[in-house]
Amino acid sequence: MSLLYVMRHGQASFGQDNYDRLSGLGQEQARLTGQHLAGLGAAFDAAFCGAMARQQDTARNVLQGLADPPELEVLPGFNEFDSDAIIRALLPAMRAEEPLVEQAAPMMFCDRRAFQVVYGEAMRRWLSGRHDQGLPETWLQFLERIARTLDQVRGANPRGKRVIVFTSGGPISAIMSQALNLDHETAMRLTWVIKNASLSRFLYNQSDFSLSLFNSTVHLETQGQAELITYR
Repeated sequence: MSLLYVMRHGQASFGQDNYDRLSGLGQEQARLTGQHLAGLGAAFDAAFCGAMARQQDTARNVLQGLADPPELEVLPGFNEFDSDAIIRALLPAMRAEEPLVEQAAPMMFCDRRAFQVVYGEAMRRWLSGRHDQGLPETWLQFLERIARTLDQVRGANPRGKRVIVFTSGGPISAIMSQALNLDHETAMRLTWVIKNASLSRFLYNQSDFSLSLFNSTVHLETQGQAELITYR
């Protein structure tokens, strides 16, 4: 069997002009994760990340803490889905049909609760498959993209390999869906609970792919600093 670690990026810059960058706290979360893995004596044969800045910066901060890190390979297939583009495509109809969305929309980028109202309704519509026209990527296309990229990683790293992937909450939920055969709504709900800099672990061979650890942040919790546990 081979071992696959999947890590969510550190805290990004929610509410800032550019979300796709690590906050100072996000960089610290990533450094602590690297120290944790080094302390375990973890060694990896391969390392991959998506093309987003927050994914790549997380990867580099973690890998620099390892004694002999592998070369990092960027695979855009591990990018997060484009929630902004999905929301923009769905928002006109949502505002016309959902009074709560119409009320929340003007405040969605400055108020977390307003954002959750708009985001939650957009995700429900995205999952349903009934509003796919004009979308940059459908839910099923997203799942297929993650599955293809994961197959690429597994194919290049067969029996006995140790691999680490740095990505985002959506792809991790899609990978979980593949491992546990989750329904679409359950997979999407997981995106709300996956913590920044969390580690999930999977075992795989040519035919099997199974979960052995999900959403662990013990490496942050043992620091005794509550502010290290974040979800954005």
